[in-house]
Amino acid sequence: MTASHPPRAPHEGTPPLDAPARPASSLLLVRPGEEGGLEVFALQRAATMAFSAHATAFPGGRVDPADELPPALWDGVDLAGWADRLGLPGEPEGARSTLGDLAPERAAGRLLAAVVRETFEEVGVLLARDAATGVPVDAQRVAALPAELRAQVERHEVDFGAFLAHEGLAPDVGALVPWSRWITPPGGARRYDTFFFVVRLPAGQSPERVSTEAAHHGWATPAALLERFRAGAVNLMAPTWWQLRALADAEGCEDVVPLSRSLEPLRAVMLRANAPRPDFTGAADYLRDLAAFRAAATVEESPDNVL
Repeated sequence: MTASHPPRAPHEGTPPLDAPARPASSLLLVRPGEEGGLEVFALQRAATMAFSAHATAFPGGRVDPADELPPALWDGVDLAGWADRLGLPGEPEGARSTLGDLAPERAAGRLLAAVVRETFEEVGVLLARDAATGVPVDAQRVAALPAELRAQVERHEVDFGAFLAHEGLAPDVGALVPWSRWITPPGGARRYDTFFFVVRLPAGQSPERVSTEAAHHGWATPAALLERFRAGAVNLMAPTWWQLRALADAEGCEDVVPLSRSLEPLRAVMLRANAPRPDFTGAADYLRDLAAFRAAATVEESPDNVL
């Protein structure tokens, strides 16, 4: 695979103040823990990142125009059903998400493509299946991909959909669990409408080849990360804290995946800067944990943490 595929669209410039919320996708990779329960893969975002620098978070990023994959890559995928599970269309008053400019099925396809692409770019895990047989891609095949390929995709030199088609692959989204949706406050220059998903780490794959967007990375239990936050050792923004708290309530990977058949459509939480009573479950607990972090912090807090 070389950079001869159609080029991807360039990154957008710096957004204006009071920008609309741009769609993004993020993925919680989970695996069984050594002592029971589950572990999640987290990374500390580099200090150079334009958004949420220093924060401990999960692989992911904003939706690109190139996440509009060729329809053939979605054969057998019910995008209309995915739109319903993601709560599309629909958003809180004042959210101004650009997802509203797209038909629900089209928006769902872009969000799913983005989470697959971003996970491959950032940590080298490829959620893909053989387009002809439907069998998940072999882990050894993923490991054998050229190291430069991920960088070429990230630099927009290789179109991700063209790469998948060239390899005879398609996105493997069947195991993804829609987890939550968070929208950053109105009035800022950078706003995101982020959809979080959970998935078990594909057998044989390893998220160890991390991109330059991360300063540190590794596996930990959700409870351990929450404790490290209270101790000032990691910086968790509100959405990340909420995901970890929800995962901590699951006893193991087996308890996460069945939720994909029982969860109601996602309902977005829109954060508001310096809100005295943030509108999300457990907000009071987060504010207490945040106060403990600030009192003991040994790492820098992200400038984009609005609470």
